[in-house]
Amino acid sequence: MKYHFLIIDDSDVDRDAVISALRKDMTSRYRFTEASTGAEGLAKIESLKSEVDLVFLDYRLPDMDARKFVELLLAETSIPPVPIVLVTGSIDSSALDTTFLKRGVQDFFGKSQITEQILPRIARNAMERHKLLLKVVESERKAEQAMMLADQANRAKSQFLTSLSHELRTPLTAIIGFAEILEHNLDADDAGKMLGMISSSGEHLLELINDLLDIAKVEAGTLEVEPVPTDVNRLIESTCELVKYRATTSGLELRRELPQNCPKLLNVDPVRLRQVLINLLGNAIKFTDQGWVKCEAEYDYSHQRLSIRVTDTGPGIPPEVVSRIFSPFNQGPASLEKKRMGIGLGLAISRELATKMGGFLRLQETTAEGSTFLMELDAPECHDEQKHHDQEKKSADESVDAAWNGRSVLIAEDVEANRYLLQKMCARLGVQPDFAEDGKQACDKVFSRHAEGGVYDLVIMDMQMPLLDGYEATRLIKSKNVTTPVIALTAAVLSDDIERCLSAGCDQVLVKPVNVTDLSSLFKRYFE
Repeated sequence: MKYHFLIIDDSDVDRDAVISALRKDMTSRYRFTEASTGAEGLAKIESLKSEVDLVFLDYRLPDMDARKFVELLLAETSIPPVPIVLVTGSIDSSALDTTFLKRGVQDFFGKSQITEQILPRIARNAMERHKLLLKVVESERKAEQAMMLADQANRAKSQFLTSLSHELRTPLTAIIGFAEILEHNLDADDAGKMLGMISSSGEHLLELINDLLDIAKVEAGTLEVEPVPTDVNRLIESTCELVKYRATTSGLELRRELPQNCPKLLNVDPVRLRQVLINLLGNAIKFTDQGWVKCEAEYDYSHQRLSIRVTDTGPGIPPEVVSRIFSPFNQGPASLEKKRMGIGLGLAISRELATKMGGFLRLQETTAEGSTFLMELDAPECHDEQKHHDQEKKSADESVDAAWNGRSVLIAEDVEANRYLLQKMCARLGVQPDFAEDGKQACDKVFSRHAEGGVYDLVIMDMQMPLLDGYEATRLIKSKNVTTPVIALTAAVLSDDIERCLSAGCDQVLVKPVNVTDLSSLFKRYFE
């Protein structure tokens, strides 16, 4: 083993004594650098950096003592960068100022102890202790950092839960309050208005839940897009019309410029594109007090790229907020507390969606006169007019109520309110379903009808039920060679959850909350 030692001592004799004693150590090889003052020793340490393995430091030097030397070497660090062993004229520790020994100096010995037997052992012990000390300090640093991160996470969690509680309770207040009023006075003059507010509050809750699910997909890396032939001009126009009322009631002008050279159809995900647009336009309206909000779209034929800019005349975004504006749970500057609605997921989700669509979303500019967000995405021209026509026809057909009298449907659902709701929805479509309150009842009814020579045309199976859940019930039904389609009814919408339903034998997945259009589409698929 070869070591590099720095010897700081104003006495040539003492330096030579240390060197002579170490050279007689046959187990190691040594290289020596010498300094005669504290300032020279500090300069040597600075220039040699990590080359020095150990410093032998005389306690009293011409320009400073060891205490001052250690203070200058430490600066703002907690331990010296190199192990230090003090060399004193006396081995009486009571005569030393030993307080600075606690700051990382490894050992001390009297000059009378400079022998070939003692000195190598002192040097090796000092270097080992310094290594251990470095590990201890690093462990403490990591522990302190972990505590700081944990504290930040706890604060973020508390802020998130506070925001989430507010966002849940606000629409629930309207839903529960208006429902209670209507329960006692269904014939109130403004009953229709109250029902409308219940419906819009429920839709707000659904949007909140969808955002939470989307951010979970972002973190799991499972967020997906589904490009289809889309009339982008029409999509932008309809989205602007959707938020126009919010802009108008806020005293703002909503402007839009559509791409003049855009093909009729582009291959993009219309649902996700609309989601991003609604978020950008909604934020612009929310944080702008006066002036206008503008949505401007352009199409680059040569690169098959669609770019959309959303510009507002708001107060701009503070510099300290810009760096974290796309982070989850960020709700904008605290100075705009009155405008901070939602739980701060929109931009984080929107940026991920833009990336998934082969593009990006960024803050292009922000000043005291307003801000501009720019989104670009891959949007190849699509020539499949028939496919687009079929999709539009399908959407139109699904919005029309149908009647399927005589069709036999079994719905397994353990929650009474959901059973009653599904019964009412089915009645609008001309279907009178049978009901089961758990998986066991569902299996009994299916098998009983099968034994009598009949079958259900369709089984809708809630997947979370007592006694026998929907997964086991579906497996049991399929194991008996019953050909009736089984539709999973579930509130779990992650890809793994969907796959679990299909793996159990379900033919399709129906996601809660369910509306009449969903049921109409389902019946149309299996009854026509």
